Amino acid sequence: MNKFFILFIFASLLLQSCDDGDIIITSFNFDDAQLKKCGTSGNHVFYKVNPEALESLSLRLGVTDSLYKIEGIKEYILNGTSNFVNYRTYDGALEANYFCSSIPPTSPRVTVDYFAASGIAEFTTVFIYDDNDGVPTDKEFDGDTDGDGIPDIYDEDDDGDNVPTARELDIQNEDGDNNPLTNPLDTDEDGIPDYLDNDDDGDGVLTRNEDKNRDLNPRNDVTDPNVGADYLNPAVADTYEVNEYYQHKYTITKSVKIVLKNLVLVSGEEEITIETLVMGTLENVETINKTKKPAF
Repeated sequence: MNKFFILFIFASLLLQSCDDGDIIITSFNFDDAQLKKCGTSGNHVFYKVNPEALESLSLRLGVTDSLYKIEGIKEYILNGTSNFVNYRTYDGALEANYFCSSIPPTSPRVTVDYFAASGIAEFTTVFIYDDNDGVPTDKEFDGDTDGDGIPDIYDEDDDGDNVPTARELDIQNEDGDNNPLTNPLDTDEDGIPDYLDNDDDGDGVLTRNEDKNRDLNPRNDVTDPNVGADYLNPAVADTYEVNEYYQHKYTITKSVKIVLKNLVLVSGEEEITIETLVMGTLENVETINKTKKPAF
């Protein structure tokens, strides 16, 4: 909170006279308050409550578009009708559903009410991709190993051999550390782990092409049961042309940071101007499950 904002709050809010002569002490301190949301399309509500000071800060947006559809910055103009901000204090504690109730609560009573009919609500949405392949995002190759158009960070088959990455790690926990990435499989011992090696057994035939029944799953093609699947058996080098990838799945988890800019809060003749006010961040505000068949 900058010095200008603190001085303005102290000058305009710290001591407010009421009709009955009481003095309302307001803090406008939401640093430790959790940002929450409720509502649906056409009536989105974002709010923070400071229970110690019996005060709240809320943003209402009457927009019908998807708030988190696009990654990056999106701005909504406060117009005083469908989009607006309230700062309020109360004569009692707020119930958990105060902002989300379909019927406006009659208590507690609002003692101070500031309304912002102008300013900007800035939404910054961040997408976090996850292929659930057992390789942490910060350990994934920063690129597209198999060139299938899906970066490794959300490609569940990094090397494009039609064997999921998760099945090419240390799935047996042979090193005993319960971390499948520290000792990934390297069948041909060429220094390239199987999940990044498109010829796992080093027999000169791509793993993807050791798929006799061409069902996009080399794991069920077994010539010698004593050894295992053909793609892990260097003694079997039969090739079957497979120019297709199986369908991949991944998730997109979204978070959003909300910042109010050029906010003008008005209560009667009192006015508070705030250049920047960070409402906070909502983590995991939306999760999308995606399915995509990579282009060959």
